Amino acid sequence: MFTKPPTTKPPTTKPRTTAAPVSTGIELAYERFLELPVAVVLLVLWVGGVALLGGCALVAYALISALVVVG
Repeated sequence: MFTKPPTTKPPTTKPRTTAAPVSTGIELAYERFLELPVAVVLLVLWVGGVALLGGCALVAYALISALVVVG
């Protein structure tokens, strides 16, 4: 009994030979930030979110008050 040779071609991509790049700069700072205690990370993110929403509310208030004064 004869068998046919395989009809698939060998993969054309090379296997990965290097490790993942080492984090530097802002990536390293972000990794270290996330390694802080959970309460600290959540508090910092909460304060940042409040500041962002407050800034958006301030801009919206300024735009609306400018439109009301002009109109």
